Amino acid sequence: MLKAVIMDFDGVIVDTEVIWFEIFSEWLKKNWNYDLTIEEFLVCVGSHSGELFDMLEKKHDIIVDRNQFNEETKQNFIDRSENLPPKEGVLEFIKNIKNENLLLALATSATRTKPITHLTRLHIIQHFDVIITSEDVARIKPHPDLFNKAIEELGIKKEEAIIIEDSASGLLAGNNAGIDTIVCTNDVTKHSSFQNYFIKVDSLEKVELKSIIQKFQ
Repeated sequence: MLKAVIMDFDGVIVDTEVIWFEIFSEWLKKNWNYDLTIEEFLVCVGSHSGELFDMLEKKHDIIVDRNQFNEETKQNFIDRSENLPPKEGVLEFIKNIKNENLLLALATSATRTKPITHLTRLHIIQHFDVIITSEDVARIKPHPDLFNKAIEELGIKKEEAIIIEDSASGLLAGNNAGIDTIVCTNDVTKHSSFQNYFIKVDSLEKVELKSIIQKFQ
């Protein structure tokens, strides 16, 4: 029986992935005259920027001062994302979750401030029974720690939950945790290669919660 839904934040609830791709691309072009591709950027989607910087250093001898990057891009991201709307279908999907008396958790590789700020701004934070961020675990996605912690906090079994993810890294984390995962892509992650998912859609509007509940019975 389905008892809970665990949602990712970036790229699932608000479309921050596109903003981050633009910021990374602009910064690398300005500082290294390097044209970043979406395929390269996907290395860090759902995980952390270090994955991308390690790849750039190994393949192209581009050595990024990570503190400099963080300092120079932090405010840029805040400015570009502060008024982001929820992705299509998100509000109705969350409403349906609560109407079905399911538990709702957030599991994100981000630090706590960002999701809390946006969930509060969008007036949906009250719907989340559990919020797990990178500050609560030793390892982030693609490791399963975030989802394992969410299951623990929800007080349910893994087979009683389903995950909503947008990235290959998030899907891998879900598979590593042994939890069925729905992939909901966005304009960045639609370029990823996905395997072993429960279902795959390009909008939460296309997720029929009642039919999913029936599959778990």
